[in-house]
Amino acid sequence: MRTMMKEYNIQGMWEGMKKFNKANDEVYISRLRREFYSTTFDPTKMRIIEFIHILNRFKINLVSTP
Repeated sequence: MRTMMKEYNIQGMWEGMKKFNKANDEVYISRLRREFYSTTFDPTKMRIIEFIHILNRFKINLVSTP
C-alpha cells in the first residue's frame, strides 16, 4: 500500500483496500452481532459514557453490513 501511495496509484490503493472490506464477511458480521447482543451495561463496572462509546463502536461497524 505504501508503494502505491508513493507512486500515487489511486486505483491500486482502492483495489488494495477492497481486500480489507469486512462488510460482506459473514464470519465477521456474525461475531460482531453476537458481541452486540451479549453486551450489557453494569453500572458497578463502567460509567454510562463508556457504555455509550461501546454502543457507538457497534453502530459504526454495523452500519455498512447488509
